[in-house]
Amino acid sequence: MKNTITLKTLLLSAGVFASLSVFAQKNKFIEGKKYDVTFYEVKPAGRGKAVPSNFLVKSGKVESDLMYEKIALGPAAYKVVLDSTYTEDETEMHMLKLEAELQEEKNEYKWEVTVINYDIEGTVVQLKSGVEKKKFEFDGTEKAKKK
Repeated sequence: MKNTITLKTLLLSAGVFASLSVFAQKNKFIEGKKYDVTFYEVKPAGRGKAVPSNFLVKSGKVESDLMYEKIALGPAAYKVVLDSTYTEDETEMHMLKLEAELQEEKNEYKWEVTVINYDIEGTVVQLKSGVEKKKFEFDGTEKAKKK
């Protein structure tokens, strides 16, 4: 009986630790990076005009000034769904896919981001009560560090 309780406690603790590590996931490849990006609002009639902004990864969260300004989307914790290195035309490529979600009242926000080496692209969707209200696409490159 004692061994069963100890085993259950150990398994439960391991499960909690594993789930916490997913939420606190930081990736050295992208953490602390800044990107110059261009956002496009996606409308039924097509893509809207290009609006320059930034994309920032900091402390395990993703954010953009423009998304805060346009849809009040603050920093959102991300999780890595793919981290892969491959060779293309004799060049080593590093691909990272992130997802982030944030819920506030009746609004839900979703980021889907793909980074390949220094390039980034993705989408941001705002849903209200489960219905898509706004959608944005973006792409850009890593901001050069000042020396």
